Amino acid sequence: MNRNLIIMNLPKLLSKQIKYCIWFFLLLAGLTSCSQEGKSNKYVAKMNNEILTEEQLDTALSKEQNKGKLREEYIHNWIETEILFQESQKKGITDDKQFNSLLERSKKELAVALLLKKISEENKIELSSEEISMYFEGNKDEFKLEDDVYLLNIIKIGNFEKAVEFRNKLMESDWNKAKNSFKNDPTVLTIDEMRYYCRHQLQPVTLLRAVNNLDENEVSIVIETEPSKYSVVQMITKYNAYSIPPLDVVKDEVTSRLRAIKKRDFLKDYIDKLITDHNPEIVRYSE
Repeated sequence: MNRNLIIMNLPKLLSKQIKYCIWFFLLLAGLTSCSQEGKSNKYVAKMNNEILTEEQLDTALSKEQNKGKLREEYIHNWIETEILFQESQKKGITDDKQFNSLLERSKKELAVALLLKKISEENKIELSSEEISMYFEGNKDEFKLEDDVYLLNIIKIGNFEKAVEFRNKLMESDWNKAKNSFKNDPTVLTIDEMRYYCRHQLQPVTLLRAVNNLDENEVSIVIETEPSKYSVVQMITKYNAYSIPPLDVVKDEVTSRLRAIKKRDFLKDYIDKLITDHNPEIVRYSE
């Protein structure tokens, strides 16, 4: 694999390579370990000499790639994979030259991905507020909004009369005073304060229509957003699509992008240092 290509795609290597390579080894090699681990444990599935223990099942279902999978779904997938793996052994696939070449290549890619992941975890990228601000100021055009964005206060209440009462208090005072007067009220379902919403996030359409008609610091009427659930919205400010917003609106995106750049540069320097320290003989052939 071209070294420059590796460096440019380091963030992808840290996620996709690990995901697919680990899956590959679980499919082709890891399954055989089921008969070696925990034979004394209670098992939930067995295929010839291979077993899936209760402990292995619990561990597998706790992993990120299996989140959301049902117990029976995982067991079914394990059985199907084990049948196919054992059949591939009978057909000589695991002795095939192409298989072993692919296996060897995947081992290297997996080792590289895990090394890069380890190095990244040991050298966390810390960003100062000044760095984030400077990066944003130098790249503002890249952070133009793709949708209208609203800064809102929203309260959801499970009683119409209480929602009307909250709105009246808000109109007479301010958000904090109205909120504090309802802090122990059991009809209050949720409170979101000073939160940014993109246009497409405002559901149902009755809520979006109400917000669209608000000016800065204006308060909506009581809106029934769901059966027996009522919302009151206070518009703080609005940023139009295709405009450049303040840093606060896009800070997460700015931080994520800058961290990825810093990580890429750090790993590039790490690879360059390895080459310098080991001084490997590198020969490139050209026709």
